[in-house]
Amino acid sequence: PMKTPKLNSARAAFTLIELLIVVTIVALLFALTVGGFSYAQRAAARSKTAATLKAVQSGLERYNTEFGEYPEPNNPGDTISLRDKTYTVAGAAMLYQAMSGDGYDAIKVAVAPANAGPAQSDGNIDVNESKNIMLTDMPKEVWRQQDGRYFMIDGFGNPLQYIRAAPQNLTGTAAASPTTINTHYDLWSYSEDEENTMATSLETNAGGPLKQASEKWIKNW
Repeated sequence: PMKTPKLNSARAAFTLIELLIVVTIVALLFALTVGGFSYAQRAAARSKTAATLKAVQSGLERYNTEFGEYPEPNNPGDTISLRDKTYTVAGAAMLYQAMSGDGYDAIKVAVAPANAGPAQSDGNIDVNESKNIMLTDMPKEVWRQQDGRYFMIDGFGNPLQYIRAAPQNLTGTAAASPTTINTHYDLWSYSEDEENTMATSLETNAGGPLKQASEKWIKNW
C-alpha cells in the first residue's frame, strides 16, 4: 500500500512564521499609507485655510477703503454646533456678508444701507448687492449654509474667527480696552485644535495650555 507522506511540522511552522511576517508588513504598509494620506489631508486643509485668510484680509482692506472702517459682527454671542463641537459663528457670518455682499444683517451698522438688497443672506447676489462684493468669485468651498446662517469656513470646514478692535473715539484714543492682539482686527482658524473652539485671541496671551494649543491655529498675529 502507498504510504501517506507525513506532514513536515518544521516546514509548517516556518510557513506560519512567514505568513505572520507578511501580515505584519502589510499592516505596517497600510498604516503608513493611511498615515501619509491623513497627513496630506491636514496639509491641504492648512494650505487652503492660509489662502482663505489671505483673501479675506485683502477683502477687509477693500471694505475699509470703501466704508471707512473694518466690519464688526452684529451678534457677537452667536454660536453654532458642528460635529458635537460649539463654535462662535458671529464673525464668520459677518465675513460672509462683508465679503460676498449677500445680505447685511450680520454686520453691525448704525443705519441700514439704502438699496443694498435683502438684509438676510440667501446664497444669491442680486443687482443691488453686487456693488458690495469685496471678494469676487468666492468659491463654495470657503463658505457654507447651516441652520439658516451663511458663514465663511476654513479648510477644515469650521467657521472662521474674527474680532474687530475697539473703535476709536474723536480724540483718536481707544474708546474701550483693547479687544484684539492686532491694531485693527484678529482673524484666525482653530485649525486642528478641536478642544478650544470658543477661545478668543486675547486668551492666548495668558500662557499655559491654551497658548500652546493655539500654536496649531492659523492666525494673523
